[in-house]
Amino acid sequence: MKADRLYDAFRRRFGRWWIVPPGEDLEPGEEFTPLTHSELSRLKPGDYAYLTFKGWPKGRIYYWEHLWVRVTGIDGNAVTGELASDPDDLPQLRWRQKITFRLSDIIEFGPGMPDP
Repeated sequence: MKADRLYDAFRRRFGRWWIVPPGEDLEPGEEFTPLTHSELSRLKPGDYAYLTFKGWPKGRIYYWEHLWVRVTGIDGNAVTGELASDPDDLPQLRWRQKITFRLSDIIEFGPGMPDP
């Protein structure tokens, strides 16, 4: 629909995105156990980190999306990477976009990106 394309164009041009800390937007009855410092210390460049992203204005379909980011560098608590997932409803983000986040933002991680 033309209205959807216009809305996505507006969001791509003027919209913003941010990373949501794990456990902040849980559904009722949902639980989350954060990764420990020991677990996070095993993160290395080349691993894939799973993060939650929100955007403004709100998406047509989703309010947030869980996406994979390939880690390219770690400096203390700061992690850099590039988006390895293709967002469904966040036109503000694009595949391989550079992302900076904190270790505490990671929901899970591993050496390879699991199949969707």
